[in-house]
Amino acid sequence: MKFKSKYFAAPMVGVSDTAFRIMCSKYGSGLTFTEMTYAAALYRGIDKVKIDRRQEKSVGLQLAGTKLNEIKSAIEFMQNKVDVFDYNLGCPVHKAQRQKVGAILLEDPKLVEKILSTMVEHSKKPVFAKIRSGYSDKNINYIKIGKIAQDVGCAAVTLHPRTASTKRSGIARWDHISKLKNKLDIPVIGNGDIQTPEDASRMISETRCDYVMLGRAAAKNPYIFKQCVDLEKKGKYKFKNKSKLAMEYITLANKYDIPFKKVKEHIIYFLKDVDGGPKLRLKINKTKDINMLIQELNL
Repeated sequence: MKFKSKYFAAPMVGVSDTAFRIMCSKYGSGLTFTEMTYAAALYRGIDKVKIDRRQEKSVGLQLAGTKLNEIKSAIEFMQNKVDVFDYNLGCPVHKAQRQKVGAILLEDPKLVEKILSTMVEHSKKPVFAKIRSGYSDKNINYIKIGKIAQDVGCAAVTLHPRTASTKRSGIARWDHISKLKNKLDIPVIGNGDIQTPEDASRMISETRCDYVMLGRAAAKNPYIFKQCVDLEKKGKYKFKNKSKLAMEYITLANKYDIPFKKVKEHIIYFLKDVDGGPKLRLKINKTKDINMLIQELNL
């Protein structure tokens, strides 16, 4: 597997739409991921992912679901639209747990083995698995799950080193990434507590992970991928005006028919840390369409 950089854009529900993925890729992400997508929908021929192969040259589809026939059909349906398939074993939200998908599956290694085996068997593209340290502190089993993924033929494992029960609280256990790297022969992708390019560099140095996956930091600033690459290659990096990033996203969102509610959420996130952020947020929330949004923000 070859990627243009070692910095990947994480699959994020409500964030990883087509416009956002294209921006991440433009600014240096080696691989972007779709939002978590249910195999059941793809099995029925419902494709809401909207991958633009003319613009998206390195994109992964993150799947959720446990019915093997649906997973097989989903992979066959999307085979020529993506470069990587990823299986979600990390989502900690209650809705996912109620549907028996995401991190709760870490409690059932035999089912995980069946699912990943099915994916590898039917995919012509590399298969990744995104995991957490465990479902709860009572069962920290990331090494066991990582070895299952490797043994069935997965090409890489992403580890977010928290349990599902802690969600995003506390400190990510980067030592778990290091320990998993020591146990596996396939690439390990580190994820968790990356806020700056320096954090990404430090994760690679401390854990020896092969790649770094950025989530919320990228949601605030897709330009962070260029900053990571520049820090790695030049030892320094520049900043990009957040308003320009916002306008760039709005233009792409308009092109790809991103729902306006999602557009507003993105723009709020982009401009969260700028001066006058709270006032901007009030303005954004009152807008009814993209033209009004542009007018209010004076973009």
